[in-house]
This record gives sequence, structure tokens and C-alpha cells, in this order.
Amino acid sequence: MRSIWAVIFLLPIFLLMGGTSLEASESVYIVKSGDSLWKISAQQGISIKEIKEINHLSSDSLKIGQKLLLGGNREAEAGKDITAVGQESYTVQAGDNLGLIAQKFGMTVARLKELNNLNSDILNEGHQLRVENRNLANPSRSGVPLDGRFIIEKAAQYLGTAYRYGGEGPAGFDCSGFVRYIFSNFGYDLPHNAAAQFKTGAELDGSEMKIGDLVFFACGGRGIDHVGIYSGDMKFIHSSSPRSGGVIYSSLSEGYYAGKYVGARRIFH
Repeated sequence: MRSIWAVIFLLPIFLLMGGTSLEASESVYIVKSGDSLWKISAQQGISIKEIKEINHLSSDSLKIGQKLLLGGNREAEAGKDITAVGQESYTVQAGDNLGLIAQKFGMTVARLKELNNLNSDILNEGHQLRVENRNLANPSRSGVPLDGRFIIEKAAQYLGTAYRYGGEGPAGFDCSGFVRYIFSNFGYDLPHNAAAQFKTGAELDGSEMKIGDLVFFACGGRGIDHVGIYSGDMKFIHSSSPRSGGVIYSSLSEGYYAGKYVGARRIFH
């Protein structure tokens, strides 16, 4: 009889604990202005494919305020991934930056900063960093081609940065200065001029365009005078104008820039 009463007494506690565990295992992300699936994927350590499958998404389009389920315990999954890939130590060399190091090991900058508890992009020569050599898990990336997602992740860090004519640094950018600065983080030295950048890369048509490619515009009616970086889903990130808010996302398919688009070029391989 005592055992029966014990079961009756403990059953609500077990149910409560089970409910709490279930709730804790679910992670919910609320979409903010400027978010994209690429950005959320990099920040949360979950693949775009997983996000779309969990949330039954048929496209890459997101709405501000939209709630996304990110599955179970991401920290536990990240721990499994680290074990599978393997961690090692890297010594910062002269000329290194977070973008180059992340590219070298097939990581995102966000993951590299998280792994080393970094609050800024500043690195000192000789500093020891923990890295995950993800290229070991994917031999096809042994040549370490630049992934366009790394470019967009870096560019998105400067959303809202003021437009400044002639600017090519974090205090302010013009359009080509912004592109030049972002690509310099990955070892590319581009000219500070939209028309000159248009002549630098490989010519593309619309069907070939991928994330990280440059998109060009003729806004003044006298040739190419504006440039941005394609971020997927017919959007691009760029330093627009003082009135538009500096570094923002804009659409290639509608609005002002849709009628000014000239073409795209690929800088990286």
C-alpha cells in the first residue's frame, strides 16, 4: 500500500521534470532585422539544412519576429562535433586575422571567437588559439577555397556602420571601400573604386551567382558607380548612402537597386 502511495506522490514530480527537460532541450530563435539563414546558421552552430527541416521552410526568406526552432541541445551537439573533428592549437602569425584563420581551418569567425572567448577581432602575434580543423573532416576542402558565407558573416558585423565618402575602415565606409575592407580580411587587395572592382573579377550571369559574389550598379546613369556583396535570396549587403543608414541589406529584385543592376563578378575561388 505504501509503494502505491509513493508512486502516486512521485508521478507529478516525474512529469514536471520531464516537461522541464523537454522545454530545456528546445531552442527558439526570434528573427531580427538583418538576419538571414546564413547568419543564424553561423551564430547558432546549426546547418541551414537543419534549420529549414526543423521549421518546414521551403525558401530562405525570413520575417522579423518569426520564431525558429533550433532543435535540441546545441551545446551537446557542438561537443560531439568537436570530438569528431578534433581540436588543435594555432599560433597567430604576422598578418593573420580572424577571417584568414577561420578560412584556413574551415570554421566560421563566430565559432573561432566563441571557442577562444574573444570579444574583439584584435589578435597579437604569437597568441595561441584553439581551433577545430574541419578540413580534416572534409578532404574536398583541402585546398581551402574561400566560402562566401564567411564573407557575409564578416560583412554583417558592420550592419548600421555609417556611410562616409572615401571611407574604407570600421569608422565609416563608402560602397567600394566597404567591399575592399571586407575582402582584405581574407587576403584580397581590391581597388577602392566600384568600376575598377567590376573589371577585377570573373564575369558571371545571374544563374551562376553565389553568396559572396560582387554585384554592381549604375545609379548615376554614367557607368558603374555602386557595388555590394551578394548574400543570397536575391539580397545583397552594401554601404548604401547616409540617408539610407550606411551598411544595410537591399533587394536585387525589387526597389531602387533592382532597376540599376548591371552585373556580377566573382573575386574569390
